[in-house]
Amino acid sequence: MVALILVLPTIGCSSGLTEAELAYEEGSVSLEGGLYSEAIPNLDMAIQLDPDFTNAYNDRGYAYSVLGENEQAIEDFNKAIQLDPDYAKAYGNRGLAYSRLGRYQLAIPDYGKAINLGLDDAKVYINSGFAYYSLGQNQRAIEDYDRGIQLEPDHALAYSNRAIAYANLDQYKRSIEDLDRAIRLDPDFAMAYYNRGVAYRLLGRGSEADADERQACSLESKYC
Repeated sequence: MVALILVLPTIGCSSGLTEAELAYEEGSVSLEGGLYSEAIPNLDMAIQLDPDFTNAYNDRGYAYSVLGENEQAIEDFNKAIQLDPDYAKAYGNRGLAYSRLGRYQLAIPDYGKAINLGLDDAKVYINSGFAYYSLGQNQRAIEDYDRGIQLEPDHALAYSNRAIAYANLDQYKRSIEDLDRAIRLDPDFAMAYYNRGVAYRLLGRGSEADADERQACSLESKYC
C-alpha cells in the first residue's frame, strides 16, 4: 500500500493589492487553513477579475484535487500551464491529478517536466516514484524515492513506499530496513508495520510477522 502527496500551492502575501489579488489572498488563507471548499469561491473571483491570473488557476486546481475533483483540477492546471509554460508547480500538481485518476503514463512526463524546470521537491520525486511503481517499473521508482529521501530524510512515507518497491523485486531485507526507518520516524505508522509483517513472513520469520500484524491491527482496524 502506498500514498500520494500533494505539491503545495503558491501562497502570497498582501500589500497594496488589486481586487483580484485580494480575492486570491483570501483564497490562499483558506488553503493554508485546509478550507479547500471555502477557498474556491475566492479563487473564482480572482479569476473572474483577472482571467490571466496564473497562480489562481494553479491554486484552484490544487483545491479541486484535494476535494477529489481531479478532472476539474486538470482543467485549471492546463490553463495555468497555457499561461505560463514554465510553471513547474502546475506540472507537478497536474501529474498528481493524473495519478489520482490512474493515468500514470500522463503523470510521469509532468513530474519530469516539473523537475526539469527546477522543482527539486521531495514530494514530486515521491509522487513520480509512485507512478513508476504503479506501472510495474520498481527499479525506476526506487531511483525517484532515493532522490526524495535525499531531499527529505525524515519522510516516513517515502521509506515505506520504497520498501514496497524493494519487496516487489524480492529484496525483502532491504524492504525491512526501509520499513524499520519508517517506523522509527513514525511509531504509529500502521501500514509500515503491516508491510514489514508481510516481508518477515516471506522470509520465514513468522514470530516477527505475527508481532507486526498485531501492532498494525492495534493501530488501524483495517489491518485486522
